[in-house]
Amino acid sequence: MITFRSDLVDPKRLKFQFVSSNDPDLIGIEVTLDGNVLIDVSMDEKGQTSVLFDTDGDAFEFDLAQLKTVLEKCETELSAWRWRLMTPGGIWEASI
Repeated sequence: MITFRSDLVDPKRLKFQFVSSNDPDLIGIEVTLDGNVLIDVSMDEKGQTSVLFDTDGDAFEFDLAQLKTVLEKCETELSAWRWRLMTPGGIWEASI
């Protein structure tokens, strides 16, 4: 495996966009830099999260502490969104 180094990503340049899909039923956040998706964080109805890293784009590199902060922000936002979807009348409302 060949690894190419790049400059550290400045977290201030990142953009966050909410996304959702129906098959499977997921909510997510795409983390982009200059219009390119770097990271896709998804959550299902049960609260399980997954993280996908775009390996087709340009090389990118994060400081570990900054990457943790980005992922924690995504998880916090998705948890809040999930909570809203699970309230009475929400599309993920628990059925009896």
